[in-house]
Amino acid sequence: MSATETPETGERPHGIAALTETLRGQLLSVAVLSLVLIVLTVVAPGVWDGPWLWAAVAVVVAATGLAALGQGPLYDANWLPVLVPALDLLTIMLLLGDSAVPRIVAMLAVVPAFWLGFVGRRRGVVIVALGGAAMSAAMALHIGGSTGTTLTANAVGAVLVPLALVAAASFADSYTGRIDHQQLAILERERDKTAMARQLVADGALLETVFETARVGLLLLGPHGEVQRMNGTLAGHPALASTSAPAALAGASFLELESRQTIPKLESPFVRAARGESFDNLAFWVERPGEDLIAVTMSSRPLIVEGEFRGSIASIDDVTRYMRMLEDRDDFVALVSHELRTPLTSISGYLELALDEEVPADVRSWLEIVRRNTDRLRALVEDLLIVGEMSRGELHLHPHDVDVRQVAEQAVATLEHRARRRGVALRLADGPAAPVQADERRLAQVLENLISNGIKYTRDDGSVDVVVEVDGPDAIVRVVDDGPGIEAAEADRVFERFYRASSARASAVPGAGLGLWICRSIVHAHGGSIAFESEPGTGSAATVRLPLS
Repeated sequence: MSATETPETGERPHGIAALTETLRGQLLSVAVLSLVLIVLTVVAPGVWDGPWLWAAVAVVVAATGLAALGQGPLYDANWLPVLVPALDLLTIMLLLGDSAVPRIVAMLAVVPAFWLGFVGRRRGVVIVALGGAAMSAAMALHIGGSTGTTLTANAVGAVLVPLALVAAASFADSYTGRIDHQQLAILERERDKTAMARQLVADGALLETVFETARVGLLLLGPHGEVQRMNGTLAGHPALASTSAPAALAGASFLELESRQTIPKLESPFVRAARGESFDNLAFWVERPGEDLIAVTMSSRPLIVEGEFRGSIASIDDVTRYMRMLEDRDDFVALVSHELRTPLTSISGYLELALDEEVPADVRSWLEIVRRNTDRLRALVEDLLIVGEMSRGELHLHPHDVDVRQVAEQAVATLEHRARRRGVALRLADGPAAPVQADERRLAQVLENLISNGIKYTRDDGSVDVVVEVDGPDAIVRVVDDGPGIEAAEADRVFERFYRASSARASAVPGAGLGLWICRSIVHAHGGSIAFESEPGTGSAATVRLPLS
């Protein structure tokens, strides 16, 4: 491909650019040859007596005319750039046909040779080789009639001139090839840059569209936690009262979804998002002075660019209507449960009276079955009532000085008969007193629930150990069983409402999946924490931490 060929197609360009280049090159050749003719006229005016010089002038005129005519009739002639320097090469050969012309004139052919190698590439090199052979023959014809320096010039020129011309054309061809290769590489890079720029623009438009049309609120936080942008869904939310997010959140507090306990400021979802934490579907209430509670779920991801934290993006979804529906459901369940309490109390009372009488053994066994199931039903009703209270934020605590050790002893004593019926060894390890500020009834409910779970889910000849310790500023109660255990993925969900592990469902152990949720709510209400660890085949351990008095 020549230097005048386009890198995209490998074809010679047509039009003004190519023809202007041809005319420019021809004018340079005319200028050089005109200077040569002037010198020859002054030095050897007799050269005009023969036909060679006139023929050379005619060829030059023809080549120049073709270059000029290329602007019109020969506008699309792709052979013109090669023909014009070939005619100039013919001009030099014609000049060498006159023995009066100095042989040094042959070196002028280097100019059209370069030109041919540049525009014609391999084809141009072939033309130069043929022209050089013709010049060599022209000079060789004059060797016999020349003497002295003329003889030497003809002999040397016949050998060196073709070689020099081919070398010049080959060099131009090779140089042009490298230039073309570089141009192709540059063009390819430019294409890549253009394609990348277009892709970035398209991606930016896509992200802009997604950001603005998402049905959930999107919030872009800067590296210092400042609100940089929010989408139309969030900006148009009634809770913002047509103000910016910072203004809407000023003075707001965040409450846990189930217990409605205030979330510490440093642990609030927006602060965690501003720190670059990653979390999914974190649900909570937003409380603003003079406004109704709003329930939202929030997810956050940090923006990391080249290893540098550039901020966070958070998605916020309003689930207030859904949570209100759940509250209505809980209210209904609480109402039904409350209505069930009175008849269950009556049934239990009459069962106790019946069991105190002398009745046949088979009737007594039937009454015992009724009592056990009545106790189960009454416990379920009590749990549902507690769930309703907690869901409405109506968990009322009456804290006072309580020794966790004594509460644990009472819980073990209460459940010891149940453990004996199962053949389970229930043990309370020796430990120190652990005074805390707590509601003793609620704390006893937590420990009895944890111990009862341990008894239910361990094997018949297993064991449940209760340990009370003091660890720095905390009182710790740990309930450990050697039951079958559960998978880690299920252990992370045991504190969810109505969740039961697959092993519990498969073993048909009775339960509604509310006990541990109730325990967590009560412990959190006391400012403590609760954790559950389990491993298949090795048992489970529940750990409660409460701040010491």
